[in-house]
Amino acid sequence: MAKIRLFHATSAKHEQSIREKGLISRWEGVYLTDSADSAARWIGFRLAAMGETRMIVVEVEVSEKNLVEGEDHSPLMEKLFGVGKSLLHRRPIPASAIKEIHYYGLNPEIK
Repeated sequence: MAKIRLFHATSAKHEQSIREKGLISRWEGVYLTDSADSAARWIGFRLAAMGETRMIVVEVEVSEKNLVEGEDHSPLMEKLFGVGKSLLHRRPIPASAIKEIHYYGLNPEIK
C-alpha cells in the first residue's frame, strides 16, 4: 500500500514529546488533513480561544491502509473554515514518520 504525506496541528508545547514519541492520541486515533494550511486553520481557532500563542503543524508520511475518513470536518466546517479533507489514522504515528515540523504564531505580534 502506498505512503502519503499528511498534516496534524497542535500546540507548540507538545513539540518535544512529539519529537520523542511521535503522535499519540487519547481518542480514537490521530486526525490528519491534506495540507499544512488546512491543519493550521482547523486547530488554530481553538488554540487561539484557549490563549495559545504558537502552534506546530507536523508533516508525516503514513500508510494509506491505516487511514479512514474522519468525522470532524463536516461540509459546513469545510466551507466555514476552509479546511480540507479529514482523515483518521487509527494507530499512533511513530516519531520516525515525521518529515517536517512547521511553526505558526497565533498572535500577530509574535513572529
